[in-house]
Amino acid sequence: MKKENPTEQELIEANNLIEEACEIFEKCTSCGLCKSLCPTFKVLMEERVSPRGHAIILSDKILDNVIYECTMCKACEQKCPINIKVCDAIQKAREALVLKRKGLKQNEEMIKRFKKTGNIFER
Repeated sequence: MKKENPTEQELIEANNLIEEACEIFEKCTSCGLCKSLCPTFKVLMEERVSPRGHAIILSDKILDNVIYECTMCKACEQKCPINIKVCDAIQKAREALVLKRKGLKQNEEMIKRFKKTGNIFER
């Protein structure tokens, strides 16, 4: 199944969401305190999957599927000395990816199964 191209309205909404995500990270000082509690960073040990890595990526207005690596556990928010709402920014970035038709294939399949059977596992 071929993905449709996003409409002009969806692109506008996606760009607005990206701007909102960037604004959330504007105050980030890149101190890295968030990394110590991030479960994804603890396992993968890659800067790009850390909250600070997400802040850098989104501050550069780059949308990448690495945004889906975040577990949305909010541990980073508890450690942040300036109370940045990292998960809010991640959620906005994910919404923008979906609007731009760059969401995860697995999520699209899950939604398709849910619409078909009312169950994400298609049972």
